[in-house]
Formats: sequence, structure tokens, C-alpha cells
Amino acid sequence: MNFIKWVLSLLAINVVGLIFITIYSTYYSFGTMLFGVHTAAVVKDFWNTEILMGTIFLVCVNALAVITAVARQFKK
Repeated sequence: MNFIKWVLSLLAINVVGLIFITIYSTYYSFGTMLFGVHTAAVVKDFWNTEILMGTIFLVCVNALAVITAVARQFKK
């Protein structure tokens, strides 16, 4: 049961983090359209930012969670 709770909480953290990254990426990518940047460039910039930041976030957070869980198992 603890493992399921751990996985669900990790999934929730991942979803919330990706939502924040999407909001950030949307704001800074599509905000440049106010200054005349072409839509195709904005969409490309949005997806590049989304993929780069999302990948780094997921790898770092999940690696930290797994390392912490393994360390707790050995500590017991």
C-alpha cells in the first residue's frame, strides 16, 4: 500500500510540475507575439521549451525520488 501511495504522489508531483512548466512556457513563448514575432516561430519555441524543461524536470524529480526511496530502504 505504501508503494502505491508513493507512486501516486510522485505522479501528482509530476503532473503539477508539468502544468507549471506549460504555463511558464506559454506565457514566455506566446507573449512575444505582442512584439510581432511570427506564429510559427512562437509555436516552435513553445514546444522546444516545453520538451527541454519538461524532460529535465521529470528526470531530476523522479531520480531524486528514487534515490531517496532507495536510501530510506537501506537506512531501515
